[in-house]
Amino acid sequence: MRPSFPYSSRNSGRPPASASPWPRSLSAVSILWLAIGALAGETVSVVEASKWYDWGFFGAAPLTSYESFGAESPLFSLLQTDERCYDGLIFIEPRGVYVETPGPVVTDKDGNLIWMATEWGQAMDLKVQKYKDKDYITFWRGSDSGTFGSGSYIMLDETYELFKEIEPVGEGLTGDLHEFRITEEGTALMTIYHRVQVAADGEGTDKLWIYDGYFQEVDIATGELVFEWHASDHISATNSKQPLDGTGGSFDNAYDFFHINSIDKDANGNYLVSSRNVWGVACINGTDGSLLWNLGGQANYFEDLSDGAATDMAWNHHASWYGNSSLTLFDNAYNGHHWSSDRSRGLIIDLDLENWTAKVRHAYVAPQHSLTPSQGSVQVLPNGNVFVGWGHTPAFTEFTRDGEVLCDTHFGPIWFANFSWTKTYRSFKFPWVGKPKTVPSVAMRPRQNALFASWNGATEVARWVLQSSVDFNSSDIKDHDDVPKVKFETKIQVPDEAEMYVRVLAMDRNGNVLAHSNPVSRYEKTPPVRRRKVAPCSLETISSVFP
Repeated sequence: MRPSFPYSSRNSGRPPASASPWPRSLSAVSILWLAIGALAGETVSVVEASKWYDWGFFGAAPLTSYESFGAESPLFSLLQTDERCYDGLIFIEPRGVYVETPGPVVTDKDGNLIWMATEWGQAMDLKVQKYKDKDYITFWRGSDSGTFGSGSYIMLDETYELFKEIEPVGEGLTGDLHEFRITEEGTALMTIYHRVQVAADGEGTDKLWIYDGYFQEVDIATGELVFEWHASDHISATNSKQPLDGTGGSFDNAYDFFHINSIDKDANGNYLVSSRNVWGVACINGTDGSLLWNLGGQANYFEDLSDGAATDMAWNHHASWYGNSSLTLFDNAYNGHHWSSDRSRGLIIDLDLENWTAKVRHAYVAPQHSLTPSQGSVQVLPNGNVFVGWGHTPAFTEFTRDGEVLCDTHFGPIWFANFSWTKTYRSFKFPWVGKPKTVPSVAMRPRQNALFASWNGATEVARWVLQSSVDFNSSDIKDHDDVPKVKFETKIQVPDEAEMYVRVLAMDRNGNVLAHSNPVSRYEKTPPVRRRKVAPCSLETISSVFP
């Protein structure tokens, strides 16, 4: 396994015109680091607490490449780690100027790849959600205009095969990237952007073209529409904090007055909606769509008991219910040009809906005091820790509930975040069990006398067993080394007594065979193995390893 960098021999050697030449000018340092790691024979999948990383010394979008797997995954920089961090998997969707193959990525908490997919293209809002008591990986995929997305929502089962692809109900409506949330009732909440004409002042004759913020609730099983809401029916464009700046005069130049970016639903059937451009959160009546209250913005309902800290959010994202009377929110406080604070925050806000007061319970700030111009997420984890994704800034941080920094991870140079070299819409942590219907991939490197093994998406592999045979189809198979699986890819030395063809068995923690790879010649260099269907396994071939 080795790190690789955007300016490699497979590229033109020239950065896009929109990018800074800084990463290329430092690529010699990156190559030296790569060479040292290769000579040491070490698996390099993360960088430990490197300040050089954040200044671009490891590239604009640092990557790790593999011998047995034909894709490259993000190379993380672990600035701080702590055993108190939740032992879940990390879900991100890297994309940006230097991300050549955007898509969903899952790693362990130490930054080692678990699963990634390039076939879906650009993905956002990657997470694990439960539907009918079963876990699914879900995400949006499609095209991104820079304001909104046009696409659909994907649900993958534990084998990473497509369970459902979901789209909004209605002619001309496409799924937006900002939210796809599955409810306990088996419905899906989704955001939609739709261009319409409205009165410019809410009641006059002058017309304004806007991107209206819709959301729908759709029954996943039947595809039937349960509920639909339009922001322009309840909120005037005059409440927007977004300057017109010459927009709104035509269909092709519509005004993004609302910018819906999250939806949640409470036990009473009411909805929580975050609006980036109104600078606030709205609670929507689940029966008639009327506005129950606003937190923040020009139409704020609440007295702020935190000296403004609970209601002064700006360009905010990802509002979610937390219990019966609290919510979590990502307050960007910055849009790339203007700022309302010197740092972005993850927030837990307590609401008193009888006395109409709001108070910040906890605020979470990045160790580097990042200002994130867009995107971002806040997640309360099962162990009580709080996981904050910094969106446009390529980093995520795990805190104790009280705000102590436990784990801080970067997946790109944060001091150049405004160049959009690499970023992720949201960052999450979830437990996940993946059981792909593929077989392990292997690649032989004769000069190293080593076989490299990996299995994209397989979470249950604990050990690899090296085997050999005299020919490709032989049933006379010898067992050799039993090697623990520690990272995504494992390097296994091939002993001199091994036969012509070698392969690996994937074993779980209980010694059960999960699958075996296809055999390869130990004397020929093999390219990365593409995914194939599971091969049958024989327990008889491992008797010498697990009696």
